[in-house]
Amino acid sequence: MVVFDLGKVLVDFDYSIAVRRFADRSEAGLERVQDLVNSPIQFDYESGLITTDEFFAAVRDGAGFRGNRAEFVEIFADIFSPMERMIPFFDRVKVAGIPTCVFSNTNEIAIGHIRDRFPFYSRFDGYVLSFEEKGMKPDEPIYRVVEQRTGESGDVILYIDDRPENIETGKRFGWQTILQSDEAQSVATAEKLLGL
Repeated sequence: MVVFDLGKVLVDFDYSIAVRRFADRSEAGLERVQDLVNSPIQFDYESGLITTDEFFAAVRDGAGFRGNRAEFVEIFADIFSPMERMIPFFDRVKVAGIPTCVFSNTNEIAIGHIRDRFPFYSRFDGYVLSFEEKGMKPDEPIYRVVEQRTGESGDVILYIDDRPENIETGKRFGWQTILQSDEAQSVATAEKLLGL
């Protein structure tokens, strides 16, 4: 079983793209928009504590955004690009018949965009997403959800994530882990562990 984080593992992202575009359509300056994106509002959204409508209203009102909800969603979503080595690796994992799961701190806007734009996303065997589970990595309860959902535990799970604190929790569960800082190195390590 291979459990993949999404951001900075399978898809790269750059929030500064959205911040610049959003600031261009808002009364607030770039710094205020950046502060909003980094505020507890974002955490609440990815934790499933507020809806997309509530997130839109909070950021719109906080920045004086002059666009509508559809424009907001488009700006906020269009920040992703595929990781050039990990997606072909994912394809090899699928061909080998190894089960896969997405495990991500994310939100409804991002997942809608990734589902629509990146065909690989629909091919996973399972999905554990923070906004749906109302929990966030690195907190242990959402790791238990991965084990319940996949029916796997311990070193049967190979977990790839770019954040050290998330990897540390995986290690406490006895999972095999790869901290991704270099895409090529992650692929090489995973291939060795999986015998691909």
